[in-house]
Amino acid sequence: MLIGKELMDHFLAVGPYLKEIFGRDIVVWVSDTEKVLGYFEGDHFHVDDGTVYLADDDPMRIAMEKRKTIHTNIPEEMFGVPFKEVDSPVFDSNHHVIGCVTVGISLDQETKVVGVANSINETVGNIVNSMKQISVSAEDIRNSEKVLRDNINEISKLTKEINKVLSFTKGITTQTNLLGFNAAIEAVRAGQYGLGFNVVADEIRKLSIESMKTAGSIESLIIQIEHANRITLDNSESACDATEEQVTATEEVEAKIFELKSISEKLMDIAKEL
Repeated sequence: MLIGKELMDHFLAVGPYLKEIFGRDIVVWVSDTEKVLGYFEGDHFHVDDGTVYLADDDPMRIAMEKRKTIHTNIPEEMFGVPFKEVDSPVFDSNHHVIGCVTVGISLDQETKVVGVANSINETVGNIVNSMKQISVSAEDIRNSEKVLRDNINEISKLTKEINKVLSFTKGITTQTNLLGFNAAIEAVRAGQYGLGFNVVADEIRKLSIESMKTAGSIESLIIQIEHANRITLDNSESACDATEEQVTATEEVEAKIFELKSISEKLMDIAKEL
């Protein structure tokens, strides 16, 4: 509470120097209960409209009526610059209101800081959304790579089973070929009575030979499949590792972005409190 009639004279005397004392661009008004006694403008901060007598809705009059200091944020639209107005009533020794001392503090820089903080916050928000999409895509790729790797492993298992069946088939083909050869020998021994049997033996041997050729072709294809599977599996594992690294890196970047977002919000809060 400001008490003492002499304070009015003191504020009128030091008013022009308060901006230097506080080190900020401020304006100062000193008034009695009806009119402005003194106005001291800032270096780049001018808001006086030339009015001498206080209007009914003037913050200085309101502060005196309420008998307490009030804080009012004045929007840029009124005087071309946003500022915070602090109106403190002055009392005489009998606690009668005799005037008011008002300090207007420019919020131009603070407003710019808030604007920058808002811009950073918005940009960071957009980056966060993009990183989330990248993270989801990386996760989808990782899952797809795992499915692909599982399928490749399944194909490898199936080729091993085919190899087992093929080995069994080759064994039967060899036995069939031997059976056909023995049948041909017996047909020769039987002479003319074994001619028909000889034809059957030849067909068995031909079928056996074709089966062996087919088995060889299948075996060659299986070898190629296994080779291609090994290469694909190696590439798939490398892709999985790379995707895992990408997911981890994305999570780290996302954490840093959230940290930056938190800092920008704190900066905005600080600027609003100035």
